[in-house]
This record gives sequence, C-alpha cells and structure tokens, in this order.
Amino acid sequence: MPVPRSALCNGSFLHITPKSWLVSACPSKRWSHTMCLIDPDTAILIGGETTDQNYCKDSLWKLELDSDFWFPMNSSASGPVPPCARGHSATYDPDSKAVFVYGGLREGQRYSELHILNTLTWKWKLVTARGNVPALAYHSAGFYKKELFVFGGVQSSHSNGDKSCSNALYIFNPEFELWYQPIVEGDRPLPRFGHSATLLSQRLIIFGGRQTAAYLNDLHVLDLGKIKVQWLYYVICATLPVSDNRILISGGCSAIGALQDVHSFNIDTCTWTSVVSSSLTSKPRAGHSMINLSIQTETNKQECGCVKTHSTLLVFGGSNCAGIFYNDTVKCTVEIPGDE
Repeated sequence: MPVPRSALCNGSFLHITPKSWLVSACPSKRWSHTMCLIDPDTAILIGGETTDQNYCKDSLWKLELDSDFWFPMNSSASGPVPPCARGHSATYDPDSKAVFVYGGLREGQRYSELHILNTLTWKWKLVTARGNVPALAYHSAGFYKKELFVFGGVQSSHSNGDKSCSNALYIFNPEFELWYQPIVEGDRPLPRFGHSATLLSQRLIIFGGRQTAAYLNDLHVLDLGKIKVQWLYYVICATLPVSDNRILISGGCSAIGALQDVHSFNIDTCTWTSVVSSSLTSKPRAGHSMINLSIQTETNKQECGCVKTHSTLLVFGGSNCAGIFYNDTVKCTVEIPGDE
C-alpha cells in the first residue's frame, strides 16, 4: 500500500483498536484544540481557534459519552484558568486523574506555562516548575511512567525572535515539578511542528508535520523500553500481513490542502494499509481531535483464523484549511483486518 500522500500536519494519530452515527454538537466551531478521555464515559475539550484567527470564548467543555451530551465547564472550573490558545497540548494522567495543559499560541506569543486540571474537583493549578523549557506550540505530548514527554513544536529563534522548529525531547516530572532533557541515542527526526504522536506500548511514535514551509511524511519511533532511549527511523516497506501493533492516521493538512484519507501503519511489518471509513472520509479535515473509545478483537475461524480489530473512535471539529471550520462530533467504528 502507498504511504499517505503527505504530512499529517495537525491531523490525528492513535492506536487502532460500517456503522456510524453523528452526535449533537454544542461547542463553537474550532480547530487546533485538544480533546482527551478522562474516564471511559467522559471526554473534555480544551481551547482552539475559530474564524479570523479568533480564540474560542467557550474554551472548556465536558462530553458525556453515554448520553452524547455536552456540558460547558468554563464557569464550573476554579483556580488560575489557562488562557484559551491554539496549538497547545492536553494530556491526561490516569494516576493523578489530572489533565496537563502545556504551551500553545495566542496573539503571536508562545507559552511555556503548564496548567494542571484536577478532573475530580475541576480546579486548575499553575505549576511553578524548575528547569528550562522553551515556549512551544504545535508540539506533541504524552505520559509514560508518570512523566510528561514533549517533542518538537514551534519555538522562538534566539537570534532574531522569528519562529523556528524544534526536534528536542523534554520531560516533565510532576513529583518534583522539574523539566529536563534525557540523553537519547540515534539520529533525531528533523525539526517539525504540527506532527502527530502516540504511545504504543513502550514506543513513542512521531509522524509527519511541517518544517517551516515543507510538509513531512516520515515516521520515527522513540524506544523508551531500553536502558538507553533510542530513536529509530522507519523506511516504508512492501505490503505484509497486518498485526495488532498499529496506529491510525486520519486527515490532516498537506501542500494541496486538507486531506480526507485514512491509513493504518503496522510497526512490526513496516506496512501502510488504507482504511475504509465513510464517516472519516466524508470531508477534508485538519486540526481536529480524535480519541479511541474502545477496542474489540475477534477471530474468524472460517477465514483461517484471521483476527479483526474493531475500534470505536470519536472525532471533533477541525477545518478544511480553506476558511471553513467544523463543530461536528462523529462517532464511528472502524474495522481493521489483523494477522492470520
């Protein structure tokens, strides 16, 4: 199968775990927001940008997945609320039951602040952290072993104040409220922003993004399970049987505009596979959010024991990169054939 046509700038990237349906939407139209699952029945939406580069005033929402009902949470949260931004990251930590909101861009300024939202009390905390971390936007972030891993993004240039891309890896330790940079072996990916990232077991997977004007479609894996953390670069290979070690890529932005295709990538076989989903390919979509709600696998004994994976996904918002913004919420179940 071919590689996706170009970079997944501001697209969505997650584990894969045709019936589909739409859910009523209440938040305003937006892109470059974040959305994360805080328990099996609840997702929260944070920030984003709407038309004419305006920032969403309704920046915080809660979605009850059983009833498909949105709740505005701006007035319910207390503490030092982060300014509504775009290109920030919001990562849920199941151990502390908190969402870590880092960085982002507002009125041309990149933020290095880290806010933590306690999802039990809906109280914000502004962290006064030690260490030195640059102000980033359109980076990626994920939790691994109780630490927040941040990669890439747009940062200010030290020489003239213009923006530049980063390929640095930063780690935030919540226990000591400390930022630090680990020693990483292997060739680092090119500096980039607007890329996609996900954790697959002990591997942090980076795909696509932009390097200033150039769109990228390379894939890199940071192996966190080894004693020495190491970057690995994946060259696209021929089509081979699909296993369970895959990620799903949907939409995004390229040099020709927003995309509406869906692909899966198998880490073990280094294989791209096109995925059929009328809901995910109904319109070009970039800058959206997509989260995995559930995964089910089944073995078809009549087809030589072929294992099929069904993943229920939740997609919200985005843009067609031509001035049209969305606030639709789509649930769909995607079927991915597995190993035989």
